[in-house]
Amino acid sequence: MRSSGEALREVKNGNIDSVYFLLGADYYLQNLIISEISKVIFNDIKEDKTFLLPDDMKSEDIIDKITQSDLFSTKKLLVLRNPGNLRNKARSDFLSYCKNPMANICLIIIEDEFSDRKSITKELKKINNTVSVQTPFPSEMKKWTRFMLSEKQLTFQDSIIDIIVEVAGDSLFHIENEIEKISLNIKDGEEITIDFINQSSGWRMQYKRWQFFQALGKRDLDRSLILGLSLLNQGNSMISLMYPLTAFFQELLFKKKSSGTLPIKNSYIPLPPSVIKQFPQIANRFNQEEIEYALTILGKIDQRLKTTSLSDEALFTNFLFSVLQANG
Repeated sequence: MRSSGEALREVKNGNIDSVYFLLGADYYLQNLIISEISKVIFNDIKEDKTFLLPDDMKSEDIIDKITQSDLFSTKKLLVLRNPGNLRNKARSDFLSYCKNPMANICLIIIEDEFSDRKSITKELKKINNTVSVQTPFPSEMKKWTRFMLSEKQLTFQDSIIDIIVEVAGDSLFHIENEIEKISLNIKDGEEITIDFINQSSGWRMQYKRWQFFQALGKRDLDRSLILGLSLLNQGNSMISLMYPLTAFFQELLFKKKSSGTLPIKNSYIPLPPSVIKQFPQIANRFNQEEIEYALTILGKIDQRLKTTSLSDEALFTNFLFSVLQANG
């Protein structure tokens, strides 16, 4: 499996393969690779790009789109998401095509789930040009952030890179969104400074998010309540907090269960880097029963969000008191 950086360098050198299998859920990397391949293929001709979605199309129609011949050998770019949704004969025809693709078609296959749990993922990794588009680890985030700032031709202090990664570093997609906001609000030629960042209410809200998780990790009930309710008052919802909260306690549970006997977990965690670094210390402040209890409550909140009219503030407050009250 190649890294996204390796694949992009080859594409920019004009080396385009007939089939790519993008494995991972970082939409920025997915879109960047698709965009760069499109630039090379359609450099001086009209773009012919089609997205194929098994959820919206019949499997047979997707196979027809992929395999139909073109008398004029027109260049085409096809992007197929969720290949696991192809069924029966369509799936076998699809895999057969991947082993013997047409020269005038570039097929990009995207599977968000990075693991090998799906049988079709295992098959595609054997026969295709597999590229990791999983969100990079924090050490690589800074390089990508510098790249995005430079692509926007923005002038910035080096310290700004650390701040951007801290407040939006759960994915490159979110970092790109924040840099886009900066570029829209800063004057041409103006340097991005810490003062500029602090003047933005949106960034202040992002700061509170990582500060909230640090307070939660310290079992500081009062500060967790203040910061968490502040997040809700500034536009976050309980639904938007469910994913990082669940990831937070799932990671703690993994560390509790590993105890040096399980392999090191090799996947990105949708939480601020400063919180991730503190997980060993945070894990010492919770026992396994408390972590499992927190995950159980989050599961119940997920159901209540769908079936009741309880306010986000009530659900959030109940969660914190239930999990942290012993040390509140």
